[in-house]
Amino acid sequence: MRVILAGYNVESEMIKKAGDEFGVELTPEVISAAYARISRDPRNVDTLRKEARTRVEKARKSNETIIFGLGHSSVAEHAVFNFDIMDISRLAVESIEHFRLASYTEKSQRYIRLGRDFVVPQEISESEYRDGFMELIEYLSGAYEEVYRRIEGAGEDKYVAREDARYLMPLATSAQLGMTLNARAAEYMISRLASHPLQELREFAGKLSSIAGKVAPSLIKYPEPTEYFKSMPQIRKRFAGNAKRVDDDGKMATLVSSTASGDEKLAAGLIFSSSSISYFAALEKARSMKKSEIRDMICETLQLIKPHDSVWREFENIQMLFEVRVSASCYAQLKRHRMATQIVQPYDTSLGCTVPAAVKKGRAVSVFRRAVDRSEKFYRKIASTDRILAEYVLTNAHRRRVLLNMNLRELYHFSRLRSDTHAQWEIRDLSGELCSIASSRYPAGTMMLSGKDGFDEAMGQLLNK
Repeated sequence: MRVILAGYNVESEMIKKAGDEFGVELTPEVISAAYARISRDPRNVDTLRKEARTRVEKARKSNETIIFGLGHSSVAEHAVFNFDIMDISRLAVESIEHFRLASYTEKSQRYIRLGRDFVVPQEISESEYRDGFMELIEYLSGAYEEVYRRIEGAGEDKYVAREDARYLMPLATSAQLGMTLNARAAEYMISRLASHPLQELREFAGKLSSIAGKVAPSLIKYPEPTEYFKSMPQIRKRFAGNAKRVDDDGKMATLVSSTASGDEKLAAGLIFSSSSISYFAALEKARSMKKSEIRDMICETLQLIKPHDSVWREFENIQMLFEVRVSASCYAQLKRHRMATQIVQPYDTSLGCTVPAAVKKGRAVSVFRRAVDRSEKFYRKIASTDRILAEYVLTNAHRRRVLLNMNLRELYHFSRLRSDTHAQWEIRDLSGELCSIASSRYPAGTMMLSGKDGFDEAMGQLLNK
């Protein structure tokens, strides 16, 4: 066996310096081209890489033929980019981090005391809303400072004050993040965001296209907006039609649908993967088992698990569809769980806002409410002509509905992070509700659902059953 490190992330400044020093063009295209030839060229992979590295133009032509001619787009996944993204709004970040096949690390409003850094959307800066927008941002920033001081004055530490005062900051607040993605995902992101209704995201797509296209022109060839993506907002408006609003039940999480007899089907999956019988035969066998036998079978897969281990893939056979109602602050964390399917509605001021307990303790509710009301008043003014643009002036306290499709294996991962005592309080509450619903449906399959801090207790209960 031979394993060779073919490459790893290196800062672009160092790549350019090395390329200038050696008089060669360094591009991730050569890895894509070399790996594309593995299936049909008998030579060793490192030999293929060396040839591609010394013949860049040939490598580019090979990429174009294989990826865009023959349609083997997966080859582009071997070229990877790292982007520093700064001075972009929190609202725009929601759309960027919607894409699953990328990695993101975002500046946390939870740990950093925020200043008065915000983005002025071009659509607003060039409209009659500009002065009102600037006044609102100043007002919300001042309210944030006031709420922060009152929470600290009530005896809470600065970390609680940062975490909860940020609920008043608008979605226009500046953000920054690091993003890593492959060329195939980059081209898809660029094309999708180039078709977005917001100018900020179209500008972002243009910058990505310019930068990545210059480095890897054979991989980023079709970054233009498409009629398919551009049509989506108008189609959604037609789907909405004249749908009448119904009273909200006030619940944070509601189970819409779920896998019937999930514990049995989990046991059937375990039998199937461990034997040579069909799934139907395995399901019949599971149905003949007592509940205690199914529980014992599932227990056996969990008894050696550690807090950072994943449960077996068979747990993915249990699906749950939830409707959740969360603030923008909570959604900023929920959106990171990208493997779960998330269908989001626009923010809806009729759902009210989330008021942190620390705000009540600091006797700052009146300050908080006035700021939210002022935000909503200006939102309604812009939303009368452009509801998507109007979301810039909403706060982190405002809510939206999310349709969340999650399998049980994903819920285990979610609960380890979000039910833990170190998790932010609102998403911890959400995790608790999701786990409670799942546990009532699948008592055997959910025996080890817990945060990391509750893992030892859950394991003790498992072993004592």
